[in-house]
Amino acid sequence: MNFSLEIGPKTDLETLPSVKDVYVTMLPGGDYKETVDKSVELVRKGFNPVPHFPARSMLNDSELKDYVFRCKDGGVKQA
Repeated sequence: MNFSLEIGPKTDLETLPSVKDVYVTMLPGGDYKETVDKSVELVRKGFNPVPHFPARSMLNDSELKDYVFRCKDGGVKQA
């Protein structure tokens, strides 16, 4: 069976089933750094994280660039 899963930045990764793609949400008012940290943790555990990039939550170009670079430097391949 092929399926994906969506989690939040505070999800305990020990509870995840064996799936490939894990979508990491960033809800309004959330901190993109939490989403990055969870995504990088997923990379380290062998998952393919797909972090959410909500345009309306990005305050400016600098914040967006920081978000992208943190994800890329952490091994995230997809958004």
